[in-house]
Amino acid sequence: MHNPPLPPYKAMREAIGLSQRAVERELGWSTGRLSTIERGLLPTDAERFELLAFLNARLTAELASGSVA
Repeated sequence: MHNPPLPPYKAMREAIGLSQRAVERELGWSTGRLSTIERGLLPTDAERFELLAFLNARLTAELASGSVA
């Protein structure tokens, strides 16, 4: 059975110009956790929700301000 593809966490993070560490600090995560997720380790449901909510909010704000092409 195949796992569904992961959302493009890294591309979303890079589009808003944040480092992995900056996102981890914002979310209160341990150092390296986002790296493991971006490399393909499945996040918990809570992590997935928290990460996507954070990235979507930041990306939406950046798009609204015209900072992201």
